[in-house]
Amino acid sequence: MKLPHLVIGSFIFLLCFAPLKLAGATKWLIENPGFDDPAAWIDEYLPCAREQVVFPETYQALLPLPSKVDVGGFILPRNGAIFLPQESTITLEVNNKARDCDKGKAYLKQPTVHKWFDPKTWRSSKEVQDNKAIPKMERVPCNNEPVVIQGRGPVALDLENVPYLRMGQISFSGSLLAKDYLKQLLYNDLGQFLFRNQDGVTVEYYHHDVCGCHRDFNNFAEPICHNIAETCERPHCLKSIIPYGSCCAICGAVIKFQVEYCENKNLHVLTNILEKAIKEQDMQDDLDYYVNYVNSQNYGNYLQAIIADRDGYSEKSIKFLKKLNETIDWRTKLRLDRGRIFAIELSGRYYNPNVSLGSVLLIFLCLILVSVVALVIFAHYNPDNRYLHYVPRWVYDPRLWRSMLQQRNPVFARFDNTRASVITTADVGRTSEFTMGYNAAEGRGGEERKRAFDNPLFGEKPTTSKDAQTEKEQEKLEVLKDVPQLVMESVDMVNSADNGEDEQELTEIRLESSSDEDDDEQQETKE
Repeated sequence: MKLPHLVIGSFIFLLCFAPLKLAGATKWLIENPGFDDPAAWIDEYLPCAREQVVFPETYQALLPLPSKVDVGGFILPRNGAIFLPQESTITLEVNNKARDCDKGKAYLKQPTVHKWFDPKTWRSSKEVQDNKAIPKMERVPCNNEPVVIQGRGPVALDLENVPYLRMGQISFSGSLLAKDYLKQLLYNDLGQFLFRNQDGVTVEYYHHDVCGCHRDFNNFAEPICHNIAETCERPHCLKSIIPYGSCCAICGAVIKFQVEYCENKNLHVLTNILEKAIKEQDMQDDLDYYVNYVNSQNYGNYLQAIIADRDGYSEKSIKFLKKLNETIDWRTKLRLDRGRIFAIELSGRYYNPNVSLGSVLLIFLCLILVSVVALVIFAHYNPDNRYLHYVPRWVYDPRLWRSMLQQRNPVFARFDNTRASVITTADVGRTSEFTMGYNAAEGRGGEERKRAFDNPLFGEKPTTSKDAQTEKEQEKLEVLKDVPQLVMESVDMVNSADNGEDEQELTEIRLESSSDEDDDEQQETKE
């Protein structure tokens, strides 16, 4: 068997033996996609018979191969391990034209490393998986439960924060691994690819019943809950409870009995009581329950029963346990001593933590809007209904809404009609309060205030068009009277400056006048 382009590091091949069957409560490892699964390959591209299989540069996992492999070759990583099942066959460089090989190489993905103390790593039977009353700490392998690794995909287990590797027995690819062999496997060359962080881990097998899932569950609370705390949902009740062995607060009911010994008799008695009561109250489809012992060096031994609502919290678990507690004598049924602790814990009423004050206000405003729209429609089709007299008309009359929304444009108005002259520095010194206005007499020489205007209705007498024309003519005459004097003064100043010049030219000033007297005055000015 020839392997072209073969890169070999520390590569190990392992053979397995005849498969064995397991019975009882079992935890199965949720494995990575196998060699024949497209999800295990980059771009989901499976290799054909003439293509090479390319591993990542480092492959810290154990890869089981199927019983028959037809590829063009392997490009192996620096480190890794391949598991060959019994009677496996590997065929290389076969001229198979059943599939068109266009890429030449197929690339494997890096496998996912699973933590031993993570409930997402394991699965159980459907009844156990769907039971919401089972605590998260008991969804990892318990002290006496078998563990099954089917070996169809790459296997890489992380033993971080695992002081004791306790289980009933372990099966890998159908073969049982003895306790001594598992101890050696943790620290040999193959174990470094199959397990990580295995330093200081102690292997213990339990083939008999123990008190609860974990011996002294307090030692396992921190390493297990470390992987669960971020996934805990907020309880939908005002007063949540935390049962023994649970990492997350839940909504439901819990009943606890302190016992001296973990006897199977009391465990079965309490289980039968709950099962019978659920049938009598016809709540088989509404409630989940779980009964088991809890062992702790700090608290002692407890027999604990957890009742939870199956389809969301609806307070049915609380009502169920309250009614059951009123009709049964627990100490007599379980033969408990008077000095033993007996406690019942109930969560509060339903509460949705995702509903904030803003969402409540939004819902309230939506209800108001829907009510107003319904009232408007009702008033439109039945305007004479007697119940409308109890509601103000502006609530359901859209015409009043339009009148309130359509506002007139505001008009600027001045309440003073003061004609202010041009402000000088002397005027500013005398007073700091003045009114801006427009002076008609100094409109041509001064600064015109375009934003100001005269209010004709403020203390003014109405004038006709003839009166306005007469006032304009009088203003022109007053201006013309002052013109000759100004011209003569300018001529005298020029004569004195030129020192004896005989002739001086005067600037001709043309002034328009509507009367003959104005023309005579202009002629005299020229002469």
